[in-house]
Amino acid sequence: MALIDRLEPLCDLLLGAAYADDDFKDREQEEVRGLLEDLVGGELPAQLEIRINTFDAKGFELAATAHHFLGDTVDDRKRVLTLCAAINDADEEVDFAEDAYLRALATALELPAAALAGLTIDVEVDELKETFEKVRKGPPPPPKRATPPKA
Repeated sequence: MALIDRLEPLCDLLLGAAYADDDFKDREQEEVRGLLEDLVGGELPAQLEIRINTFDAKGFELAATAHHFLGDTVDDRKRVLTLCAAINDADEEVDFAEDAYLRALATALELPAAALAGLTIDVEVDELKETFEKVRKGPPPPPKRATPPKA
């Protein structure tokens, strides 16, 4: 099923990605418009421009919006996930909130964990957690002195 028949929910998912870190940047807005323009093959319809300008990030419901794509093939749902990842990359910043958004979207799209490969920062987070645990525990206690035998 083509994404063009569901541009409004796709627009919302892209905007959700842009707002995931609570900092909607011009580059992200340009990327949202650019991706949508590529899909429509030209200038955006007025209703999409209005949707972009009036998007309510606080009232956005990820799972309900993702539901529009559940009948699609796994590859098409992965494409939606990849498009959202492109929005996250547009600001050239690594942000845990954006990472969490992609994970939540993959879950809402009922995608396997493998669909997130290369899109999220799993390895780095796991390594940081391990390092933190080691540092938090501290070094082992010093060895106890042996007491000399009593005569």
